[in-house]
Amino acid sequence: MVEGFWIVQYEGMRGAGGGVAMFIKGKVFGGDTGYLYTGSYEVRGDFVRAHVHVRNFLPDVPSVLGVVGDFELNIEGKIEGEVIRAAGSVASAKAIGLALKLTKRFDLPT
Repeated sequence: MVEGFWIVQYEGMRGAGGGVAMFIKGKVFGGDTGYLYTGSYEVRGDFVRAHVHVRNFLPDVPSVLGVVGDFELNIEGKIEGEVIRAAGSVASAKAIGLALKLTKRFDLPT
């Protein structure tokens, strides 16, 4: 099951970084040192697809993609147990992308 608390590791054209994300009932919430993530996701079999709004709240923290300010990401990945390996691209510039590895740390409380 995808719902839960995940560590997010990513690598883009301008560096690498990490953050956290919560997957809850088709919605994504998360963030890192300078950005907030909100969006939606869907699971089909062993694959997950997400559309994420990335909001910069600390302008001095650069994006690993080289994008300034806010942007949107389209992400597609394969679920392998407690790990998702994915690729993402900026919605307005598909040539700008990143590789992601998400590792599940906790299930949601019931």
